[in-house]
Amino acid sequence: RIIMASAAEVEYTLRGVTQDMRDDGRGRLDFRSISIDVGLFPQCAGSARVQLGSNDVLVGVVAELDEPDAATPSAGRVTVTVSLGPSEISLSSFGGADGGGTQWLEEALAPLYSHSSIPSALDALCIVKHVQCWHLRVHAQLLQCDGCPLDAISLGVKAALQHTRIPKTSVGPAAGGVAGGAAGTAGGAAQLDLDLDENLDESIPFEAAGLPAYVTLATVGSHLVADISAKEMPAVGASLSLAINVAGDVCGIRMAGDFGVNVLLLADMLQTARQLVTELLAAATSAIDAAAAAALARGFPHADGATLGLLRG
Repeated sequence: RIIMASAAEVEYTLRGVTQDMRDDGRGRLDFRSISIDVGLFPQCAGSARVQLGSNDVLVGVVAELDEPDAATPSAGRVTVTVSLGPSEISLSSFGGADGGGTQWLEEALAPLYSHSSIPSALDALCIVKHVQCWHLRVHAQLLQCDGCPLDAISLGVKAALQHTRIPKTSVGPAAGGVAGGAAGTAGGAAQLDLDLDENLDESIPFEAAGLPAYVTLATVGSHLVADISAKEMPAVGASLSLAINVAGDVCGIRMAGDFGVNVLLLADMLQTARQLVTELLAAATSAIDAAAAAALARGFPHADGATLGLLRG
């Protein structure tokens, strides 16, 4: 649903941001608390649930054997699809199409998992060049949206992929000697003798350390504000979502809001986003590892949770 606000409510939000004291007690660059669960679905290669404030995202990963893309014959593939939960959700305030379409979310997320963004992680998914690779199909369901859906979904995908394990694969000799090289045909793939070891102890974790995440910065009055809520959206002038990895590289960018971003603010936005995403990724990685370790100790793949709060002192 779209939250309508009166002029008095907008003025209240503006004054709070000016005084660095938002409605929920956060400062301008504070995130809401984040809750992360992993190992929710035993039938998935990886799964997670992430709650960023009142945003609620459920993510599952399925590993399939597939042929590599012609443009990246020595790499695997990661594709992300998004759907909305049973409750009524409108994404128009956050850059989405009227009626709550999710295509814009999928288009914004796609560059984060391309070969240009995570080359080593995708290269590790290749089994035989030109012929066979692992294709990780990631599906995210946005159960509830309360501002910054890209931030919440990218964290959910990171948590699920960090928890993902892929069966160890060995390739035997193929009939007719077509087991390697440039045998980029369907017939060559059919002749491969693949041995999949589904023993969890022998499975291989997905290389998730370099995965980027989105951080959304909004202009409220003359100030930059992080992790904007739906209640605060009526006071937002412009909003810029930046996907940044641990190295500080920008992997994706999306703009929302009623006004364009002043070009003079771009450098400040980028510097602030890089600082925030470094803290966010470090905290999220630790929380995911803690949840996964507790789940493993109790008997994989049962879920456990790790909760963290990100407040800038």
